[in-house]
Amino acid sequence: MKFKSIDEIAQFLRHKGERLKALSSSQLLAVREKAGAHLPKTYIRFLELMGRGAGSFMEGSSAFIDELFYLREGVDELILQHELKPLPDDAFVFWMHQGYQAAFFRTKDGDDPPVYFYAEGHKMTEFILLDKTLTDFFARQLLFSYPELIDNTSK
Repeated sequence: MKFKSIDEIAQFLRHKGERLKALSSSQLLAVREKAGAHLPKTYIRFLELMGRGAGSFMEGSSAFIDELFYLREGVDELILQHELKPLPDDAFVFWMHQGYQAAFFRTKDGDDPPVYFYAEGHKMTEFILLDKTLTDFFARQLLFSYPELIDNTSK
């Protein structure tokens, strides 16, 4: 199953019985102000639909409003600990998992930007391109909650 938008992912999650929790307009404004840059439409839509949580989707990962403002600090620690190349000036860290994996997009890379990823223990010296689009990243995350999608996903 190939997802073409955040709305399709949200529709799938609702069909599976997940409770999506949208951000309030004031929370969305706070994220935009904290970013200090233009955020891509795909990411804004993610926040509008499920920025406060989405049931078991991305459970155990830090991607929602309650932890969002601390992610860059966590990535800065990873960079120091592992002597990684610094992030680009327009990097927006939007996802972290258990403190040893992280992802960012560049705010200047369009409305559905590529996603860059780092994981400890894989001899990585920098963040690498993981997905061509943010939509693809979120679709990839579905596989962890719904492994039955693996047989139906062409990547």
